[in-house]
Amino acid sequence: MTNRIRHNSTGNCNGAEQRSDPGECFMSVIFGIHDSSDPRGFRQALELLAPVTIRYGPDGTTISANGSVGMCFQAFQTHQRSLLERQPYLDGLGNMVALDGRLDNYEDIAAALGVKAAESPDSVLILGAFERWGQECFSRLVGEWAVALWNSQDRVLYLARDHAGTRTLFYRNVGGRTIWSTYLETFFTEKNPLELSKEYLARTIACQPAGESTPYRDIHAVRPGHYMAIKDGKASIRPHWNCIAESEICYRREAEYDEHYLQLFGQAISRRSPPGTRAIAELSGGMDSSAIVCMRDHMACGPINDMDTLDTVSYYDDTEPDWDDRIYFEAIERYRQKIGIHIDVSQRIAQYEPLLLQTRIYPYICGDRSYFDAATKFENAVGGKGHRVILSGIGGDELLGGVPTPLPELTDYVRRGQLSKLISRAFAWSLVGRRPFGQLILSSIEATIALCRGSVSEVAPSWLTPEGRRLCSHSNPRRVEKRTLICARPSAIANGHTWWVLLDTLPNQAPKLLGCYEYRFPFLDRDLVEFLHRLPRQQLVQPGRRRLLMRRALRGIIPTEVLERRRKAFVSRGLTAHLQKGRPTIEKLFADSLLAEYGLVDSRKIQAALQAALSGEMAWIGHLTRAIDIEIWLRGLRT
Repeated sequence: MTNRIRHNSTGNCNGAEQRSDPGECFMSVIFGIHDSSDPRGFRQALELLAPVTIRYGPDGTTISANGSVGMCFQAFQTHQRSLLERQPYLDGLGNMVALDGRLDNYEDIAAALGVKAAESPDSVLILGAFERWGQECFSRLVGEWAVALWNSQDRVLYLARDHAGTRTLFYRNVGGRTIWSTYLETFFTEKNPLELSKEYLARTIACQPAGESTPYRDIHAVRPGHYMAIKDGKASIRPHWNCIAESEICYRREAEYDEHYLQLFGQAISRRSPPGTRAIAELSGGMDSSAIVCMRDHMACGPINDMDTLDTVSYYDDTEPDWDDRIYFEAIERYRQKIGIHIDVSQRIAQYEPLLLQTRIYPYICGDRSYFDAATKFENAVGGKGHRVILSGIGGDELLGGVPTPLPELTDYVRRGQLSKLISRAFAWSLVGRRPFGQLILSSIEATIALCRGSVSEVAPSWLTPEGRRLCSHSNPRRVEKRTLICARPSAIANGHTWWVLLDTLPNQAPKLLGCYEYRFPFLDRDLVEFLHRLPRQQLVQPGRRRLLMRRALRGIIPTEVLERRRKAFVSRGLTAHLQKGRPTIEKLFADSLLAEYGLVDSRKIQAALQAALSGEMAWIGHLTRAIDIEIWLRGLRT
């Protein structure tokens, strides 16, 4: 399809070029400029920005401008309601909106506004919701989305992301001029070089949530679950969704929890893979990815045709003795009688050399040159088959009790003063975990005090400098309001801290090197997350039994051998083998370290950490590999 740019400066907006394919919705590129001092050159400026992101939105480019605001929409079609869209949408009052994503509760929004859902695009519903409820509208939007909205009357620009940040949205506000985009590439068309953010680098090395920071000092990310309001060059940020539940669900029977979970889990999958969607699911053989694949098959009515049968892609490494995923994903394939795509990753060799692309800028931290080889292998296996959507099982482990820790449950008893329950449950947990009873009680009291004070224990690697530690503590994205700390259960506060860590692991933070795909996350569905965050902890985890609710509810849907699988093994041999082979290169990197030059790491201490990792000490292996990736990336910037 030929890409073309359409200009519009009136209320009669022409959208991206319409397609006749019935199985399509937008996951797209939105970007724009707000500058009240010089509104005349928006169309030309947006035209200059458009080429760098066209690969992410190949299905048509549309530009719209009104007064001091210009917006651009580049379509990437993946779902049916896209056929209604005409973006950016500009109404008769001069208000404008651009949406990347979809609304899952569009029927509810349409009913509240008194319009027909089947005839109302999501972007129009969002603008109507804003005109009805103002800033409160963002809390009503359920789905996976990022939005830019211009309020002409108040002359305020709003930038907002959904509760989980499933769509990226970046902005730069300098000298009263605001530029925003769903991709970082947009900001590299300007002449002035961008400075790096030492705070982002420090937090990333320490494996702590980055919050609104990005690798570049003047470019920020809109936080998940928040919206920005920018007026006269000044920006304010407010939450529209709270990840800490203030109430608890209490049913009489376990079956009621199971039924409610199945209903919401099935709804989450249906929202992200309606019939006709050419989606592919990542299938590792773990409980989360297997649950998505098997549940979707279970929900199908009647015979499943090949077009609606979910395809899968799985990775294996037969040289890794602790990696047993292949046994389990093949069990799922036999159960559903459909063989998926298998990708052998055993031949991937870490090169510890910068990744440099000859034809374009890739401004994300992703590792060394071996990442391009891996991307090529994926594209050779998956590309060309028509898939635009990838279903990911990320989030299931964190939300459904994959980590069998007793503290969230015990802290609730401490907070409520339920001494008998605290003693009996601590005794049960101490027997299973072989942990001294008195020590567990003490840990529960200490954890309760820390959670209710809002303090988070952040353990940084010893080779981070004092400056690096200071930068890590400078801005805490997990800060909790005092009112919430007073009302919420300690386990709910712990869930909130885990939520922020989880969001930093989403693969949509950096787009794939090759190909263009929309990631969707069934376990991060807002309705499902709110349900799971309100559950009593003992419904998720019991002494000696993790994933309690999931195993009860999905019995008969997932094969027993997978449903009762033990926790997935930590893959270690490949990591240490790569480090051992690349040791001379890595030591050379840190002998003249750019991270040390930035004042973030101690070269001597990090080389000692490398030696410890090669000797079998795995405690800081994740932090070490992140530091190596960033060091290599910094080298590439100077090449």
